[in-house]
Amino acid sequence: MTEYPEIAQRFARETANHQMTVLLDQGLYRHLRFANPESGLYWYEITTTPGQLVFSGDGESFVFRLAPDMFEMFRRSAESGGINATYWAEKCKTGNAKSYSRERFEEYVWKQVADAEQYYKALRDNVREEIFNDPVYDVDHESAALIVVLGYEYRWDVKPNALGNRDSFRFKYVHEWELKDFDWWFLFACYAISDAIVQYDAARKPEAVAS
Repeated sequence: MTEYPEIAQRFARETANHQMTVLLDQGLYRHLRFANPESGLYWYEITTTPGQLVFSGDGESFVFRLAPDMFEMFRRSAESGGINATYWAEKCKTGNAKSYSRERFEEYVWKQVADAEQYYKALRDNVREEIFNDPVYDVDHESAALIVVLGYEYRWDVKPNALGNRDSFRFKYVHEWELKDFDWWFLFACYAISDAIVQYDAARKPEAVAS
């Protein structure tokens, strides 16, 4: 069972016809290439030197640093049947493991709306119109999303709350919202590294070499 099934399925689909080419294999110095011979899409390479693993390919590159043998680090820290994105992100020294997530933004917005809409008639409809359907602010981008929620205020037909207050509705604690989540390409890279090590180990088995 995998923690990120959609990305796992996408990785399996996009790399179904990839082949491994070993360009270098000298102890802790490795250079592996994975690509579809018929297509240039979603190719990637993994190189290791003592204490470092570099993932590069058809997207952003990532550099991981920790143990002398990085393959062993990834083997030991992988979750059963999957990856360990949180731990591996801590070891990622170059590359953006996380990026703005509209899904997270929506979770914060609708949670506060759900908590307050009993006091504000049609609040949900207004939020949908003023925040998510506004042609000026595209909440697919973090800066625009923050601008629109920080400037949002709703007063129409305010009912007194439990304390008898009739304040207008504003979003609270926006500066504390954690709007970043793992970037899909970083998760793709994690699955690629995990799968690469499995293929590499299988190719090095005595029976594989003998055949």
